[in-house]
Amino acid sequence: MVKILIADDHAVLRDGLKAIISTNSDWQVVAEASDGLEVLPLIDKFSPDILILDLAMPKLGGIEVINRLHKSSNAPRILVLSAKDDGYSSAEAMKAGANGFIPKKSSRDELEFAIKALMRGQTYLSPEVCSGVIQQNLMGNRISTPLDTLTDREREIMKLLCEGNPNREIANMLHISPRTIDTHRANILKKLNCHSNAELAQMAIKYGLIG
Repeated sequence: MVKILIADDHAVLRDGLKAIISTNSDWQVVAEASDGLEVLPLIDKFSPDILILDLAMPKLGGIEVINRLHKSSNAPRILVLSAKDDGYSSAEAMKAGANGFIPKKSSRDELEFAIKALMRGQTYLSPEVCSGVIQQNLMGNRISTPLDTLTDREREIMKLLCEGNPNREIANMLHISPRTIDTHRANILKKLNCHSNAELAQMAIKYGLIG
């Protein structure tokens, strides 16, 4: 039995995925997560074989989830299912350690094919994003953005700030002090030459950090 964890903040999409997965008698959805922070405890509890993960997750973004999972001894195979089908997002996910990437507009057949490929130990990239990933990575031609100057932690904090979370709440989510959040925020503003959270939000939208 292949155990699958679905992580997406839209309940309707999770229900649709469960309906598809349930048609295969060898697959079972063992748990669901509606935000990024829920994913790691559920993996520890259920030890899924496959994680189907959205990138635009509340509280903890998909890229940071992938980064944290690769420090875990029981990390599942990770299939990103994202509304973002640009080369930048797919390249970032694969660089972080995802094993597959398909857009949310993909067909049911492609989803099933991707899951089977990951279970065989293979990597699967949807044809929709292949050319973009190649353009981003081959021969050093990866398109750079101002966000590339940020560390993974700074990118995650920027995302949470731009989603309107207060500093103290972000500190609780990430298990660090509010003063550390303040320091990170100051560094982010300096690196990006921004002067307010509103300017950060504009840049986050422009470069796909938030929807």
